[in-house]
Amino acid sequence: MLARGKPFQAALCRFAGGHSRHAAKWQPTGFQRRSYSQRLDEDDSVLETEWKRQLMSWKTLGLFTIPVIAFGLGTWQAQRLKWKMELLDDVNDRMHRPPIPLPLRVSASEIARNEFRRVLVHGVFDHAAEVLVGPRAMEGEPGFIVVTPLVREDGSRVLVNRGWIRRELKDPKSRPESQLDEPVTVVAFVRRAPRDNAFTPTSDPQSSEWFSIDVPRMAARANAQEVLLDAIHPESATSVLHDARYGIPIGTPLQVDIRNNHLQYMITWYGLGVFTSAMLIYSLRKPLTAAARIRRMRDRAGRFL
Repeated sequence: MLARGKPFQAALCRFAGGHSRHAAKWQPTGFQRRSYSQRLDEDDSVLETEWKRQLMSWKTLGLFTIPVIAFGLGTWQAQRLKWKMELLDDVNDRMHRPPIPLPLRVSASEIARNEFRRVLVHGVFDHAAEVLVGPRAMEGEPGFIVVTPLVREDGSRVLVNRGWIRRELKDPKSRPESQLDEPVTVVAFVRRAPRDNAFTPTSDPQSSEWFSIDVPRMAARANAQEVLLDAIHPESATSVLHDARYGIPIGTPLQVDIRNNHLQYMITWYGLGVFTSAMLIYSLRKPLTAAARIRRMRDRAGRFL
């Protein structure tokens, strides 16, 4: 092999472009002088800079707001759940109290205070002022809700939601058994006026098209008090089949189910908050140093050797 002394260095310098006999000797660059540990420290510095930049970015801010909002909505649903449970206990207590006679004059505050309380009301139905609300479906079958004013002994009137009838029996002449003129005693729940949602069409009293139970307008049309009663139907399968067949309205069952989905919503929002928090922590974890990565690679390599 050739000896690599000064002649070799001179030849190397001439090849690199130096033709002088006194060409400078080759010296390592600054990058090559740096030690291995120094280069690792520089790599760690770059990684930490990038991590801090990511930590203060708009993306991180957006990710941070998701769990905050989710936990906030979960807490709100927990408060709503507590309120709903107290309401259900109150309603259940009212439903199981003995029925009381309905006063001849009822104020709005009394209606709100006694909603779902069973009452007894005596009078005669004014079938000429009957209103059909709908269409409404019952177990998949289309039909209508029958709302009829009840004329009481003093001449005052209240609105009674008598219940559901089939669409084929829309014409009162097709259901004579529901058009009786003698006095009746109705057991009913006191109800507040239901709220329309954004998808409910506007009713047209002039053409007798009612898509919702609009208590103020119905009461004005029938010259009645703004009082709505939901007639209670006997809990008997035989009576339900008979009444559905002959057009006798099927009223509200004695046990009314009130939706309570707040527990599901609370679990959903809290679960989303935990999941997005874990994603945020994972995405913002501080990167390992170069030395730690090397140790990890050595440990993994040692398992396979």
